[in-house]
Amino acid sequence: MNTSAASGPAAERRRRVLQIIFVFVNLALVESHIPGALWLVIGGVFWIALVLIAASGSSLVCGTMCWVGAIQDFAEPLARSRIRIDPRWGRGLTLALLLVWIPVGWFLWPNAAAHDRTPLDLDPATWRSHLFGLGFALAIPVAVMLLGKRGICRFLCPFNTIVRLVRRDSRANSYPMAAAPGCATGGQRCDGCTRAAPLSTIS
Repeated sequence: MNTSAASGPAAERRRRVLQIIFVFVNLALVESHIPGALWLVIGGVFWIALVLIAASGSSLVCGTMCWVGAIQDFAEPLARSRIRIDPRWGRGLTLALLLVWIPVGWFLWPNAAAHDRTPLDLDPATWRSHLFGLGFALAIPVAVMLLGKRGICRFLCPFNTIVRLVRRDSRANSYPMAAAPGCATGGQRCDGCTRAAPLSTIS
């Protein structure tokens, strides 16, 4: 019996199950609202931890934990590369929006900075606070249809750019790529989230 062949599909199934869990947690439990100062600090520590995990060479964050990447994987049969975006502009714009939306929100709603309301909510009565996340989730397959396989990761997500800055590693090609048949980039390196990953996700 070929152990490696048997472990491959099993590992992929486990990854898919974990992806479903992370998608559920983000869509069903995490509210969309402007965080207070306390949860901004907690969220900052959380994201710093994710960056350090990814910077260590692990594919866990992009390959399993990211709910946006998970939905893109599930929508992969719809993938068509109809639009090309310069990643420098796409990721830069996304990063700028991520950096300014909380200060702008605090400026417009000054009381928001002082509240310590948790972003996790199990109350069905507050379903409206999940509408933004659900709408974004519905838009992800559309992005896959326009940008191709893991197009959001390749063109819009600034996470791996930050990871590369932390690593300060100029020898990017020293890491093996997860090149999959039918790769949307034609087998060329797109970025670090495509490397060292036992996945058929982004290539």
